[in-house]
Amino acid sequence: METKMLDAHIPLPLAERLDALAIDLAQPRDEIVTEAITAWIDQEERRRITALRTIAAANTIVLIEHHRAIDWADSL
Repeated sequence: METKMLDAHIPLPLAERLDALAIDLAQPRDEIVTEAITAWIDQEERRRITALRTIAAANTIVLIEHHRAIDWADSL
């Protein structure tokens, strides 16, 4: 797989946590960061799809006159 080098400035406490986790898991930092970014992007894409579906559903709501709803309820 092709890769692209990205530079990011992150807060020192976060960098220290990343270093500690990499040591504990015996995994390179770039693998941990790649996994974290992948999970974040997947989550954001799911949220976007959910929002778009919600908007689409709201646009398809059918309105009925109040008296028709009352008549229907009375018929039950």
